[in-house]
Amino acid sequence: MTELERVVAFLRELDRRAAGRQVPFRFGTAYLYDELPRVWSRNYLSAEKNLDEASAELLAAEADQLLGEAGIAHRKIEVYDGEVGARLASGFSELGWRAESDVVMVARKAADDEPLAEEVSWEDLVPVWAEVGRSDRDIEDEDVLRQLAEGKRVVMSAIDTRFFAGRADGRLVSYCELYSDGSTGQIENVMTLEPYRDRGLARATVSRALAESQAAGNDLTFLLASRDDWPKELYRKLGFEEVGEIWDFIRPPPA
Repeated sequence: MTELERVVAFLRELDRRAAGRQVPFRFGTAYLYDELPRVWSRNYLSAEKNLDEASAELLAAEADQLLGEAGIAHRKIEVYDGEVGARLASGFSELGWRAESDVVMVARKAADDEPLAEEVSWEDLVPVWAEVGRSDRDIEDEDVLRQLAEGKRVVMSAIDTRFFAGRADGRLVSYCELYSDGSTGQIENVMTLEPYRDRGLARATVSRALAESQAAGNDLTFLLASRDDWPKELYRKLGFEEVGEIWDFIRPPPA
């Protein structure tokens, strides 16, 4: 199994474990969590079979039916096959959806335990997540923030999850998460509050998470980074190398 295949298998297994319920459809599986309808990452379609027959129009129609029947206002489709995602991107853009590509980056060297970052709890980070969320154009109100925080609890119940953070001015201002299944680790949701960026805090939290992943016995640690944003350059400096890409196709709820 290649590194990319291991990453995709890890992501698909996490999809399955974290789902409230699963609904099969022509091109894959809809993963739904009825108690958290406004959390995009818990309510979406994963397209993973019959992809040679798939088109943006057909997938959008499946999403309208399955997510609509579940009372979900947004639309989201994940495609872990990079070539298929690239083929579908223009069609989704023509439909008015966002076509977003993430590069899959795998750690190529051992990390030093970073003393500027510390391990923290879910409770420690709830107010920091809320502060970040209030500046996000896709987050409409406080109920969404509550559901997003609860969504992290769902992931914690599905896989071993640890949180790492950096401090400045006496408060937590930078963070990331580490998911681990005992052989593969994923570093996810790396973020620094805007006034504290360019101080090396993101580097510190990612380095600490990588060190802890390797210390836990994971022989592969990866992260996802937007192809069109600058953090992937930071990750390259930390020893991560691109091995593939995955795609998300998103239509936000009506304004």
